[in-house]
Amino acid sequence: MPWYFWALLSVFALAGAELSQKISMTQKVNISAITNNFFVWIAQGLGGLTLAFFFGEIVLMIGAENWLKLGVLAFAYFLGGTFFYTSYKSNSPSISIILGSVSIIISTLLGIIFFDESTSIAKFAAILLILTSIVWINYKKTKIDKYNLFAFLGGICFGFAYTLDKSFAIDMNPLLYVAYMSTSVGVLSLILKPNHIYKDARRMSVSNFYSIIFAAFFGTLFNAFTFLAYSRGGSVGAVDAMNNSSIFLIILLEIIILKDRSNLKKKVIASAVVVLGVVLLALYSH
Repeated sequence: MPWYFWALLSVFALAGAELSQKISMTQKVNISAITNNFFVWIAQGLGGLTLAFFFGEIVLMIGAENWLKLGVLAFAYFLGGTFFYTSYKSNSPSISIILGSVSIIISTLLGIIFFDESTSIAKFAAILLILTSIVWINYKKTKIDKYNLFAFLGGICFGFAYTLDKSFAIDMNPLLYVAYMSTSVGVLSLILKPNHIYKDARRMSVSNFYSIIFAAFFGTLFNAFTFLAYSRGGSVGAVDAMNNSSIFLIILLEIIILKDRSNLKKKVIASAVVVLGVVLLALYSH
């Protein structure tokens, strides 16, 4: 299957993952993004290992030169996940998605620099469109709060992480890489914040774990489809851009499940501008 087939599947998986994370971050037993992400990453590691066992190949060793890169990747995802999913304590995940789309700009530029991906006026026009939507959604009269702004910081970290993802996914089995990447982020979280995670874990309810399981399920599928798209030749910027087109699904799910219609017109217009940038990046990605 071509790269864009897998990227399209990742769009639907991402919508499920983001909504599950929103539900997970707003449970009655309030836990931090660090604790939530620790359990989600570890569960995704197990999910990736399961997928690799059934559909790929199990090779448990990677080259020594990749361990440092894996550590840097884990730290980027740790920071990105902590910032981005803290923003889900806000009322509107769709605004967080729009602000987090700064990752497209970072990953596109780094893809050009490190993977010799193509450059064109259309690509830079797409970047300008995405920047416009980010600035506009922050303009006065939009109901954003301090939590939404964490999404912007998370998007910057994710842009670096996605670029490192591709360097791994083109050299090893993408499904097995899901296990390596997810487990490394979970382990790093435990190393950096063991007491914090332990204290939160003692308070967690069954509903916390249910939402984490759903987030991990969709997250595993999202990462697997994304890394398969990379391994089939998809550029970092184009795949990331397509993933961000899930914003329309998230807005729809916000209305149906979360009953949130705030700033609806502005969200839809800003999302349309982002998706226009997505189309330009996808068309001129090679």
